[in-house]
Amino acid sequence: MRTFDLQECADFLKVDRTTAMKLAQQGDIVGARIGRAWVFLEDDVVAFLREQAQKQTLERLEGRTNPDHEETDRRTHAAIQRQLQPATTRKPGRTARALPRLPDLPANTPAAQAA
Repeated sequence: MRTFDLQECADFLKVDRTTAMKLAQQGDIVGARIGRAWVFLEDDVVAFLREQAQKQTLERLEGRTNPDHEETDRRTHAAIQRQLQPATTRKPGRTARALPRLPDLPANTPAAQAA
């Protein structure tokens, strides 16, 4: 029987390490914390993946959608639209200040003579 550490489990599930840790802490994936390390049995990780695949496939076939996914999709779409819009240089409601006028250089300075 093969075991996975946290990174191997995350790699197997094609998720980030923090996502795998969150799933383990919530008890979604069967695993044990031995000292500082998480240890997972390969069979348990495969069973979790198979359960998720069957559950999500059934939901798609029944035409059900998760409202959380709809909210996430809406927020993602809004974020993309904001990025595509031209950036404004000032915050709305603020007026542009006039740039300060710098004094003219005296005619006898080396910088003024070079120009």
